[in-house]
Amino acid sequence: MHKKLLPFLFLVFSFLGFFKANATHIVGGELNYKYLGSNNYEIRLTVYRDCYVGVPPFDNPASVGIFNSSNVLLQTLEMTFRGLDTLPPTINDPCTIPPLDFCYEVTTYIDTINLPPLAGGYQISYQRCCRNQNILNIVNPECVGATYYATIPGPEVVAINSNPVIKFWPPPFICVNKPWVFDDSAIDYDGDSLVYELFMPYDGLTASCPMIGPFSPQATTCPNTVPSCPTVPVNPPFSPIVWQAPYSTANMLGGVPMQINSSTGQVTATPNLQGYFVIGIKVKEYRNGVFLSETKRDFQLIVKPCPSVVVAAAQVPQAICATTTASFTNNSTGSAGLSFNWYFGDTSTNADTSHVTSPSYTYPGTGSYSVTLVAYVSNKPMCNDTVNTVVSISDAFKASFTFTPVACSENLVNFTGTVQNPPGTTPVWTWNFGDGDTSSVQNPSHNYNAAGNFQVTLITEIPNSINCVDTLSAQTINVITNPELYIPNTFTPNGDGHNDIFKVRGPYFGVYYFAVYNRWGELMFETTDPKEGWDGNYKGKPSDPGVFGYYVKAKCGEQSEEIFRKGNVTLIR
Repeated sequence: MHKKLLPFLFLVFSFLGFFKANATHIVGGELNYKYLGSNNYEIRLTVYRDCYVGVPPFDNPASVGIFNSSNVLLQTLEMTFRGLDTLPPTINDPCTIPPLDFCYEVTTYIDTINLPPLAGGYQISYQRCCRNQNILNIVNPECVGATYYATIPGPEVVAINSNPVIKFWPPPFICVNKPWVFDDSAIDYDGDSLVYELFMPYDGLTASCPMIGPFSPQATTCPNTVPSCPTVPVNPPFSPIVWQAPYSTANMLGGVPMQINSSTGQVTATPNLQGYFVIGIKVKEYRNGVFLSETKRDFQLIVKPCPSVVVAAAQVPQAICATTTASFTNNSTGSAGLSFNWYFGDTSTNADTSHVTSPSYTYPGTGSYSVTLVAYVSNKPMCNDTVNTVVSISDAFKASFTFTPVACSENLVNFTGTVQNPPGTTPVWTWNFGDGDTSSVQNPSHNYNAAGNFQVTLITEIPNSINCVDTLSAQTINVITNPELYIPNTFTPNGDGHNDIFKVRGPYFGVYYFAVYNRWGELMFETTDPKEGWDGNYKGKPSDPGVFGYYVKAKCGEQSEEIFRKGNVTLIR
């Protein structure tokens, strides 16, 4: 085998291997031409690829097609690969840390070609496939190629022309939820008038044949599989990409739609979604009001979160109770060498400042104080960040609660929690009803399933606070499960804790009256509270043993039927 054939065969076999890798790497490009004189043109093709997604290298050579206005291929310009550059992860914002999890490479092919004047002019194109499969704004991105295209007007329009050259390439990424402003203006070597607009980029070669060459189509799941691969550039016209709803030419990124100033070429947008997006920019040139040609830029833009060089963050107590000293935690992040200024909001002095990372401060008394933290890096004075918060200082934290049985419900009790909490704070309520059930609302209702005495506990606190917690307990919840009234016929008020109180046992009544009389009809005790009973005393002195009469009237509510009971009880000492 001839030695000169070895490099060629190696290149062919390498391309075949790249086919099987699904050539998903094209991220942008454009075509420019410049008239050099004597019908000679410099053709400049710029192509961008993703370093990480897919493995095919840049074409060597890149096959650029030269067509007439009837879409007939006149010749193929084989442009030699000259090397590549890697785009640095930079952004024109000194206060933003650029992400490092992407990589774009760029190459520029440059060659000259002689193109005599031709009626209707020339069409120039370069095609490849495919785009990255994670692009969000086009349909079937892994099946979609790219076409970079330019036209040279015929002599009936203008004798000499060079198409506009856009001055700057956009950064590979922009920041999600941050306004983006970019200069997409162009230079025109002939001084023509330029008009800028957005455009829908072109599709290109297919996933089955992602490049020009003597290859057999590879199997894919894409709908645009072709029976044979092209060996020469494919002729115009070229099909556009298909936008994935809800994206469109007027809304390529989502969020605040991307727009371009038709006179200046300034692009603005505020994307609200992370991901990969295809964008298209077009520059039209006019001479004396006559349209000549246009430059089309097709580019993949990554929208990513962009951390700031400085992010101020402070954790302060939501409230402080029964003390006036507060400790502050500094959670600021950013570049090395962060410095801090704290302002504690104490208007009684000018000394309420600190440069300590996480300081403490003693306030003069109760009240609400506005705390400010400024985080900064000394060599980037424009990147300071500030956070404001409020700390409330109050006296000792005190809570209370009351309970009310629901009339004639047998075992349903309503609870009411009360606390005088510091301004701007929200207490947390933790109830334990003594039977294993709990609640976290301020005013709960609870249904007891068994009779007995239950110790109810309430813990009230303010999260992220100092000393703002109070625990209350009660043993006065008496629950019965029998809805009938039970009135004992004896009681022994001797202080032994058993049967010391003469009271009516039964459901809680909304309307209630209970009275006790001696045998001469003298009123010894009365109450309208179903929870109360007679302790056997009269006017502060123990009553003599004997028989006493009682009288009970009760109703579940004002409109309910009245229950009436009367009888005798024996007091034994």
